[in-house]
Amino acid sequence: MKPYALLFLGLLLAGCSPSRMAVQASLSLVGSQIMAMQEERDPELAEQAIPANLKMLEGLLKQDPDNTWILENLAEGFCGYAFSFLEDTEPDRASSLYERGKDYALRATIIRTGREKWQNLSLDEWSLALSEVQASHQPALFWLGQCWGSWLMQNLDSVEAFADIPRLEKLMNKVHDLNPSFHYAGPHLFLGAFYGGRSKMLGGNPEKSRHHFEKALALTENKYLLARYLFAKTYAVQNQNRELFESQLQAVLQASPDLFPEQRLANQVARQKATKLLEQIDELF
Repeated sequence: MKPYALLFLGLLLAGCSPSRMAVQASLSLVGSQIMAMQEERDPELAEQAIPANLKMLEGLLKQDPDNTWILENLAEGFCGYAFSFLEDTEPDRASSLYERGKDYALRATIIRTGREKWQNLSLDEWSLALSEVQASHQPALFWLGQCWGSWLMQNLDSVEAFADIPRLEKLMNKVHDLNPSFHYAGPHLFLGAFYGGRSKMLGGNPEKSRHHFEKALALTENKYLLARYLFAKTYAVQNQNRELFESQLQAVLQASPDLFPEQRLANQVARQKATKLLEQIDELF
């Protein structure tokens, strides 16, 4: 019994409460549930199930409030749910959930980096903070930028949103520099939409946008269909390239449902969104 007594004593000294230990023991099961949701082929089923899973994660977080894995998955979950199921029909709710996801990602960023102050920094201070981040901080930083950027797109009439653009750009370029392949070329995908969704007068950059979208498509071997959808929605529309718009959306619609099994749900969402966007082609061009 002596080794077990020493182990128990060690856990007590490390500050591991029984509830926190229980949370950490359950995370592999939660991870499997998240993977199963990402592989789901029925978006309607996913839409109904995801909120309960998010509330379960929030319950676990109450028992282990500094758990960065939970914080990052909450940020990803709220961001993904808002984009997939709310943005087109309930933009106010989507905006609120993007902000909620951003708050979780910010908490994870503070814990990951050990830097308490990330808000209310000058642009120079923000640049300095980013110069000190490491590759291990990327998940928190990526979801911070993803949720933040998605919120911004829902609030373009806000002075606060426009003031955030330079910080967001620096953040996601840093995330790209850490690892451009992270989360299915997520940094490339974000920057493609970021530079492609606005005119040059408002800070858009079509050359950068196209470069990032093409890199995202190459890195994912054209399997992650949200890249094609966003390429059409942002760059093609902003640059009035009807042929590119139509070809990208048709490629989404013609792709096999099992093209990318581990991201089947994301691809099904892309297919639904592409169908609706293609119906608007004569209004957009």
